[in-house]
Amino acid sequence: MPSEFNSVQLDALKEVINIGGGNAATSLSQLINKPVQMTVPVIEVLAYDDLYQQVMSEETIVDAVMTRMIGQAEGIFLLVGLEEDMNHVASIMLPDDAAASPEMINSALKELANILVNSFLNSVTKLLDINLLTSIPLLTQDMFGAIVSSVYMESGQYDDTILILKNEFYYMGERMEAALYFVPKPGVLEKLFSLLGV
Repeated sequence: MPSEFNSVQLDALKEVINIGGGNAATSLSQLINKPVQMTVPVIEVLAYDDLYQQVMSEETIVDAVMTRMIGQAEGIFLLVGLEEDMNHVASIMLPDDAAASPEMINSALKELANILVNSFLNSVTKLLDINLLTSIPLLTQDMFGAIVSSVYMESGQYDDTILILKNEFYYMGERMEAALYFVPKPGVLEKLFSLLGV
C-alpha cells in the first residue's frame, strides 16, 4: 500500500506529475488564450481521518468531475472544488459574451477535466510507452467524503490510507480553486514505479 512507498519512488512520481501538469497548463493557456501556471504538485499519503482534517471536511459539498483511466493502468481522476469556485473556473473558459448557464458551466468543467487528465496521460504514455485511455467525464455534486469514499470503494481500495496526487493551477496570478486528484487501482503505482525503474 502507499505507506510502503519510499521517497525515491514518490519523487519520481512527482516528476511525472510535474511534466503532465505543465502540459495541462500549456493546453489550458492555449484554449483560453490567457496564461495559466501550475504549482509544484503535492503528493501525500494520509489516513482517511487526516484527509478530512487537512484537505477538506468530509461534509463539505463539492462539485467533482470524475474521469476513469483505462488501459494498461487503471484509476480515477477527480477534479474537485466548491461550487462557487468551480463556477468561477468554468467562467474563465467561456467566451466573454457567453451566458454562463448551468449547462454551459457543466460543459466547461467537463472539458477542463478532459484537458487536464489527457494532458497528464499523454505525457505518461510518451514517457513510459504504455497505452492509456479515458472515459467520458461525469460531473456530480455531493459531500467530499461521500465522493472520495465511493471512488475508493470502486477502485477496490480498502486500506485506511489514501494517496493524494494533487495539482493546483493559477490564472492571471489568481489561484483556480480546483484541484486534480488521482486514485489508482491497487498495483497501478507499483507498475508505474517498475516502468520508471525505481
